[in-house]
Amino acid sequence: MEPVINQAFVNAGQKPGVEIWRIENFEPVAYPSKYYGKFYEGDSYIILKTTEDPQSQKLSWDIHFWLGAETTTDEAGAAAICTVQLDDQLDGAPVQHREVQDHESQLFLSYFKNGVRYEKGGVATGFEHVDVNAAGEKRLFQVKGKRNVRVRQVELSISSMNRGDCFILDAGEEILIYVGEQAKRLERLKAIYAANEIRDQDHHGRAKVNIVDNFSSDFAKEHFFATLGSGSAEEVPDETTDEEDGAFEKADIEAVKLYKVSDASGSLEIEQVAEKPLVQEMLSTDDSFILDTGCGIYVWVGRGSTQKEKISAMKVAEHFLESNSYPTWTQVHRVVEDGEPAAFKQYFAAWHDQGLHHKRLLRTALGYSTDDSDYEEPADVVSAVRNLKKSGGRAMAFMPDNGEQDIEHIIKFSSESDDDVVRSIVDFEGTTPLIGHFAYIITYKYSAKSGESGKLIYVWEGAKASEAVKERSFNDALAMAQEENAILVRTAQNYEPRHFLKIFKGKLITPYTEEPKGPQLFRVRGTDPTDVHASEVECVASSLDSDDVFALITLDHRVFIWVGSGASDFEKESANERFANYWPYGKTEVIHEGSGATEFWEELLGESAYENRVHKPRAPLLEPRLFHCQLVAWRTKVEEVRDFEQSDLDIDDIMLLDAGDEIYMWVGSGASAEENAKILHMAKKYIKQEPTDRTVDTVSVIRITQDNEPRVFTRMFPTWDKDYWKSIASYDDVKEQLKKHNATL
Repeated sequence: MEPVINQAFVNAGQKPGVEIWRIENFEPVAYPSKYYGKFYEGDSYIILKTTEDPQSQKLSWDIHFWLGAETTTDEAGAAAICTVQLDDQLDGAPVQHREVQDHESQLFLSYFKNGVRYEKGGVATGFEHVDVNAAGEKRLFQVKGKRNVRVRQVELSISSMNRGDCFILDAGEEILIYVGEQAKRLERLKAIYAANEIRDQDHHGRAKVNIVDNFSSDFAKEHFFATLGSGSAEEVPDETTDEEDGAFEKADIEAVKLYKVSDASGSLEIEQVAEKPLVQEMLSTDDSFILDTGCGIYVWVGRGSTQKEKISAMKVAEHFLESNSYPTWTQVHRVVEDGEPAAFKQYFAAWHDQGLHHKRLLRTALGYSTDDSDYEEPADVVSAVRNLKKSGGRAMAFMPDNGEQDIEHIIKFSSESDDDVVRSIVDFEGTTPLIGHFAYIITYKYSAKSGESGKLIYVWEGAKASEAVKERSFNDALAMAQEENAILVRTAQNYEPRHFLKIFKGKLITPYTEEPKGPQLFRVRGTDPTDVHASEVECVASSLDSDDVFALITLDHRVFIWVGSGASDFEKESANERFANYWPYGKTEVIHEGSGATEFWEELLGESAYENRVHKPRAPLLEPRLFHCQLVAWRTKVEEVRDFEQSDLDIDDIMLLDAGDEIYMWVGSGASAEENAKILHMAKKYIKQEPTDRTVDTVSVIRITQDNEPRVFTRMFPTWDKDYWKSIASYDDVKEQLKKHNATL
């Protein structure tokens, strides 16, 4: 069956940007760009976002069909059909999203920097339902959201207001912005931008916009409430305690389930096939699947699926929602094989990645910048990245330099009891071990080829360290970072970043105790002489892994080197070199997987099952994601910022940039001391709520501050201007611009 080409979509999606169509008489009609962000509650819309990859210049697409709260079933059906037509025109490559008013995805909201505004009525109402500069019917809007703003009309009464939000009173010839006394700079600016959009969209730019805030005169405040028709500034209710729309909230992430969709019997069948942990191999190219995340569903369509299955994907999703009694506004996304976004892949513990992201990551991990002419790309990039991910340390993209400088100081934190933490200086030598019952602060001055330099403060937490030791070491490291304007990196035993390994020059060893009371088992990993590291693991057979080399150290001065079938020759040589002379008069025996001395297994308390797969797929490489963090009423609220750029960093707050193995906590100059002290708490809260298998120990938490961003952070933004913070408009600047515009009317 040939795809239906709708003339309204000719030339759609050919250049980056947003395009919108409104459903009128069941057909898509181009929506004027000057009204983008303004949606009528009685209508349905199709929104196409075209994105160009800055490296490959390839285009990708997201199609959203938006359903207003009062749209008819027929119009909603027409929007779904037209979405399929647009998808066909783009060869089935777009990701499709079903959006319902008041429950839109953060991706959808991110397209409208001045916010999304809901208007009463529908197609029959027309665009000009508000007369230019006429007094008309007064309207009160609540501006809700810190990053991705919704502007919704509320009852024209002081009871609709609160001190924590901003409100817009549209009185026709004048638009008044009431700034809640607890609103921050960004919220105030968003309210101004939203009011300007109402002025331009509904009044052709002819209405005056005035601000009423704490600095306004009593007359200005009285004028606002007189125009509103009720109340006074003293009568405005306190800040709302309602959960904010768009807050980063997840349902029970353990409830993630995968379903297979089939119509082979002639009727639709949906069968659960798996729960967490999920792996990519569970998806079959000839079938369709539903991924239920607990807070939305994805319909995955294999490349071998029939045309009927591809077309009916959204209908299948609606059937699934209905049969499970899910709310009608539940977010629905359709993705196609090989075009899965990071938001989908994050639910899978293992994924075979490929592409440009590998090449950029590999170049960085090997210590080369984008303009290094002497860099030679390996023939097999994917294998090289896989090897580095397994053996070269975590957080490969965090390489402020090549680790060639010397460690400055090491400070140890130990305790005899949970309440008594002792801080002491370590007389560091190249082979000084880091003990798993302690925590350490390691200071290092980095110096990159580009000329960038600065100070790093690592805080390393041993796997057996007490909570008191961990808390004291982190707090001391945070104080040092603040005092010395340094980058702070928190890492945990067995999950150290690649850069951390390299500053130890290939000599890092991390036993659990200073004086072992039994045999010790060390896993030895490395890709070159500068990143070799030996990490103690539980001394049982189940700790073995066919991908690795292990050294078993016994109390009677014997050393067994166990070589897994998937381990590299380099790791075998490194283990021999490191442990052959561990005991002055000891005996070393090399054991290859599949054979072994009885004594070896006896020391491990007997043979047992262990991980025997080689070259196992690892967690997917996910593109960076930015989140806005706030402490509200002692709770951490995290909201995603999609399609982020430098200007999205809020100088009044803390931003979290999730780069996979690295969680960056960016501290704005206006962030409170309380927020600054809670950065690790915020990171833990985020990791606990997001759906990957990561924990706060398997990632590196990196604190950086405004105006001191290293290249490893700034390169994740489309562009970066180091002088941007000097030119950013303040709240007072924007107020002055409004006054000047009003004077021209």
